Amino acid sequence: MPYLMTTTDKKKFYIALFSVLISLLISCNGRGHFYSLKIIRSGDGWGYKLRIKNRPYIHQPYIPAVEGNMPFGDKKTARKTGRVVIEKLKDHQPPGLTREEIDKIIKEN
Repeated sequence: MPYLMTTTDKKKFYIALFSVLISLLISCNGRGHFYSLKIIRSGDGWGYKLRIKNRPYIHQPYIPAVEGNMPFGDKKTARKTGRVVIEKLKDHQPPGLTREEIDKIIKEN
């Protein structure tokens, strides 16, 4: 014989479901769309654009902290650099990168 939910069971079920939905909404809270990173073509290489809350924030067509206007050699390095900048912003740090940080990113790729 199938289980029939009592009115009390239904109330508990809907309260639990509502609680889970509210928790999901609070935890998501647009975080996935707070920062957006787009890899762009820049001359013979690559750069990136960073938006915060869908507003332009950084347009970086060249490797930062490197003398001259040199684009990234590949998409992967440009993306990794943009992600490092996003992590700095999330940690409430200035988004600038040092030559040492750039060298480390390039060596990892």
